Amino acid sequence: MSRVGVFKAARIRAIHAACGKKGLNISEDERHDIQQQVIGKASLSDMTLEELARLHDHLNQRTKPGNEWAFTFNLPESRRLYAKKIFRLAERVGKLQTPPVPVATKAYIEGITAQMRGATQPLEFCDPEQLHKVVQALEVYLKRHGG
Repeated sequence: MSRVGVFKAARIRAIHAACGKKGLNISEDERHDIQQQVIGKASLSDMTLEELARLHDHLNQRTKPGNEWAFTFNLPESRRLYAKKIFRLAERVGKLQTPPVPVATKAYIEGITAQMRGATQPLEFCDPEQLHKVVQALEVYLKRHGG
């Protein structure tokens, strides 16, 4: 096996490990969808070493502590505008919580949209149409709850 082949195999193993991390638990079908959205290829074996590295970094962003809303700045422009709107709505939702918080957690927002839309996909993996529906659901939620 060539040197590049060894590195690709190691990176593929790392991607599979990242998908199984506590708190992430991405199924194979979800991983294929993520790969298609992030890299544009559904198969890991079709990716270059650089594409595998980008995908691995993308998956690891979900498990790093810190600002859980930071993903909004790394999305493509077509999804970034909706994600920023969702963040602004999350700020309004946070003010309605007891006690009030500066911004509602991403999990809380995903929970609201799961109840209202029946969707369980993480926000960073939604397409523009799905994000638009999340915005609509949050606006309805805020209207119902006086926010």
